[in-house]
Parts: sequence; structure tokens; C-alpha cells
Amino acid sequence: MNKFGFATIIAGGLATGFLGFAAPAQAAPAGPGNAADTISSLDDRGYEVRVSQQGMNKPLDESSIVSVRYDNEDRVVYVTTR
Repeated sequence: MNKFGFATIIAGGLATGFLGFAAPAQAAPAGPGNAADTISSLDDRGYEVRVSQQGMNKPLDESSIVSVRYDNEDRVVYVTTR
């Protein structure tokens, strides 16, 4: 076997071993609550909250959060609900 083939096998084995020890990604917390609770919590922490809704308009206490985007420079949080 030539040097290139041997080096490729070694590099592949090391990469596989390294990735095997990597911790799995953690999902965002999905605890109980609704959009109104989350928005109230963000407001209590001093953020200006701007809400947009996807799909049919529902009250915030019946809605769920789709996405949250922070603008830390201006202390604004953009929340999308469904």
C-alpha cells in the first residue's frame, strides 16, 4: 500500500474517533407554557418584544412559539407564534 492510502486510512480513523466523542447537540427547552408566558418572561427581563403570527390569528395564551430572534444591541426580541 502506498503512503497516500495509508495516510488516508489513518486520517479517517482519527476523524471517526474524534467525532465519536463529540457530545450530541441539545435541543432548545420545550417546557410547559404558551406564547403569552414566554413573551411576559422576555418583557420582565427588559426586552422590547415584537410579535408576528403565522397562519390563523389566535390569542397568545393559545399560541405556540415558532421562532425567537434576539437583537441584543437594541434589546429587542422578535417572536413568531403559530
